[in-house]
Amino acid sequence: MCSRVFCSLFRNGWSQLWLSGLVLWMVAGSVLAQEGWRMNAPPEIAARAAMLMNPVTGEVMYAKEPHLRLPPASTTKVLTAVVVLERLHPYSRVRVSPGAASTVPSRIGLRAGEVVSTQDLLYGLMLKSGNDAAETLAEAAGGSVHGFSGLMNARAWQIGARNSHFVNPHGLPDDTHYSTAYDLALIFRHAMRYSLFADIVRTRNAALRIESGHGPYGDWRMVPVRSTNRLLGSYEGARGGKTGFTRKARRCFVGEVERGGTRLIVVVLNSPSSDTLWRDTQNLLDYGFSRYGLAPPPARSEPRPIMARSVPVLAPSATARATAARPAVAPNRNRTSAAKTTNATRSAAVPARSKVAARPASSRTAASAKAKATSRTVTRTSKPVAAAGKTATRPARSSSGGAARSATAKPTPTKVASRASR
Repeated sequence: MCSRVFCSLFRNGWSQLWLSGLVLWMVAGSVLAQEGWRMNAPPEIAARAAMLMNPVTGEVMYAKEPHLRLPPASTTKVLTAVVVLERLHPYSRVRVSPGAASTVPSRIGLRAGEVVSTQDLLYGLMLKSGNDAAETLAEAAGGSVHGFSGLMNARAWQIGARNSHFVNPHGLPDDTHYSTAYDLALIFRHAMRYSLFADIVRTRNAALRIESGHGPYGDWRMVPVRSTNRLLGSYEGARGGKTGFTRKARRCFVGEVERGGTRLIVVVLNSPSSDTLWRDTQNLLDYGFSRYGLAPPPARSEPRPIMARSVPVLAPSATARATAARPAVAPNRNRTSAAKTTNATRSAAVPARSKVAARPASSRTAASAKAKATSRTVTRTSKPVAAAGKTATRPARSSSGGAARSATAKPTPTKVASRASR
């Protein structure tokens, strides 16, 4: 009997507890969804291989074919820089050989016999991705391209990149030259421990000093270089990276970003296009930072311009200027005087080139009360012109014609002064 009572109470209590938990879960789920705390699903990556790693803990947060051997293109230069930094002084001067100067693009434009410091060559290697700079450094650090490749493979093995093999310092296509997304993440993680390397890869623009090599104080020239890393200046916390491209390798990238004290290394290999490469890179970084509660910042949108309604300001016409300049017109003007005043105003609208042509506009307007005298003056002025033909009897609207009529119709200075003073 007691057991039956206990079981019934237990069943009733368990059902109530279950219902309470369900209600709490629904309420908490809605709140978390509103706050943006929900876990994001891994992004869809179009590249053939990709990797997202925390360089401090070594945690792999995302991996797509991480150990697939693929051509790394110019991301090879990350390991080239590591070996050079371990074997050459940054301020040592290196002479360019004819073989290095003739390396196919991309190039920084080195010429045989020129002298460049190791540091400047590293800037040209990582920013402009200069293949001529890569071979110049390889010959200085390893004696030859083949000898330097042996140093690269030995260093990669020590770092932990066991599925990589390098035969040149720049990443030009070769069937035996390959690496993986995981190995490149390990190599870049090791390279960022060098302060000079970290300074170089986060630089957007630089100028390289290249000496002619003739004499201790020979001529020199400056060569500007610009980074091909689009994350610099466009993604918050970008610390640097290296791009790569060949027809076989397609678009590649390896880089590091820091936000809120958390660093992430991203690797994308064999991406179909440049836009797809950067879209996959940003999606991977957003996904990784959201795992640490560091949501990506909102997209910065330019403020929309406010269009203020304004009345267009037009330049005053010549007619308005003449009207504003003339005195008040007598109210008892007849149609004939008004028509003649209009002709005089049109003549005054033409900019005059002499004082004689500019003066009669006001004087002719001021003499509006004496319409008969003005008409006789116009008749006398037009008679000599009529001798040339009937088409010339109409008063001309040009500046010269207006000047001639006005010169004959000019009243005495005393009357002009009195009219203007009204």
